[in-house]
Amino acid sequence: MKILLLGANGRTGREILDRALLAGDSVTALVRSEDKLADIAHSQLSVHVGDVCDSNDLKKIIVGHDLVISTLGPRLPTKAACTVYSESAKAIADAMQDCGVNRLLVTSTALLFPTNKWLDRILRFVARHNVRNANLMEETIRSSGLEWTIARVGFLNDKASIDYRQAEGSLPEGGRAISRAALANFLLSEAKQSVHVHNVVGISNK
Repeated sequence: MKILLLGANGRTGREILDRALLAGDSVTALVRSEDKLADIAHSQLSVHVGDVCDSNDLKKIIVGHDLVISTLGPRLPTKAACTVYSESAKAIADAMQDCGVNRLLVTSTALLFPTNKWLDRILRFVARHNVRNANLMEETIRSSGLEWTIARVGFLNDKASIDYRQAEGSLPEGGRAISRAALANFLLSEAKQSVHVHNVVGISNK
């Protein structure tokens, strides 16, 4: 499997990168500067410098890949930083459609699931820029005609567990957190099996 990975230098992205290479997959990573991923060298890894929000940069490298996995997201929930969700989605959809690559997996926020819980309402307000742009991202992807899967998650942590629960259209009952290792496990499993094409899936740890 040949994967174009966006967000490879983030903590979730590195989990996916390490696991994909260990499984024998080929991975192309698009990063912002040459020093990103400088600590890893692998015959099945190709690193390119470019802008994930520029469809022209994506079109230069996307041809020949089986799918795209995006774990892009803001490091801080500021208004400017959160636009990476919506702007990258436009560029990704445009590049994939122009270059004939159809399979897309992305991560999003579980705050987009309907709920009346007071804690979720507070979190939505605090992370309102994140929520708004994640929603715009999802709208772009759903209307693109691509074979997409959206993985919505709650709180991410660095625990070692790779086990996960999944539910289409909601978080699993009682599931508010997931390890990055488990999220990476789900995304790579879905990349190979395509069980949830055209579905939004809530993911949490067991």
